[in-house]
Amino acid sequence: MSAVAGPVAVTGALGFVASRLLQRLIGRGTRVIGIVRPGRDAARLASAGVEVRFADLSEPAAQPHAFDGARAVVHLAGVAQAPGLVPALRDAGVERAVFVSSAGVHTRLPGAGAAAKREGEAAVRASGLAWTILRPSMIYGTPGDRNLARLLRWLRVMPVVPIPGGGHTPQQPVHVDDLVAAIVAALERPAAAGRDYDLGGPEPLTLRQLIAQSGAAVGRRARVLPLPLRPVWRALQIARRLGLPTPLRPEQILRLEESKAVDITPARTDLGFAPRPFSEGIRAEAAELLSGAR
Repeated sequence: MSAVAGPVAVTGALGFVASRLLQRLIGRGTRVIGIVRPGRDAARLASAGVEVRFADLSEPAAQPHAFDGARAVVHLAGVAQAPGLVPALRDAGVERAVFVSSAGVHTRLPGAGAAAKREGEAAVRASGLAWTILRPSMIYGTPGDRNLARLLRWLRVMPVVPIPGGGHTPQQPVHVDDLVAAIVAALERPAAAGRDYDLGGPEPLTLRQLIAQSGAAVGRRARVLPLPLRPVWRALQIARRLGLPTPLRPEQILRLEESKAVDITPARTDLGFAPRPFSEGIRAEAAELLSGAR
């Protein structure tokens, strides 16, 4: 497959996914523009050969020239920003745009976050751009992720994991490098324009299975401690009302009742998406984490 025609602008350029995407694009000879929020230290991007531009994407007036000269854009900074971002992309003459959303838009639970993502996706579809929307499930893959790295660290010292609801609902985490491969494929393949794709691992597994495989990756036999879901949810609601810090938001507890399984068949067909098994990906992440802890 040929290299992505550049320049490619990447928003959220200091983030977890961008750190792997930028490496992939630069390694393929693509000129990359990194869009960074003003005030952030982007020295490591510049030293890697990324052209750094500072822009606050939440303020349309602050981004009139952020995308000048970009032939394509990968928007990692939150699809909820799309309504304000789309005019800037059109004005800059962007030919191709990949928006990374979230499989969380499929939730049936009320919530401002999911609603904002749906509105953002609607703005993308109505944009007139050659767009693709990618919806990854839970992203993992390095000690820098915000999801399973915390679980691995917990399991190293405490192999018992309290889970409201017992952990029987399906999950389908996607490795960050598999997501990056899908982003690059979406940029390169004309068939992906005007399409949206859910992305996850090769098959669903229950939360209990996910925890067991994560424990094995750090050399622990993990056990689940089931907790009644509704009382935990109510306790978190009360704590939030009292202004107390909580490890999870109340709506995250309710989502433990929802299946996180996604259909990756369209992505396999159009993008050549071939995600690695979770057991393989989590072992590699654990090895990296343990290596850094020595």
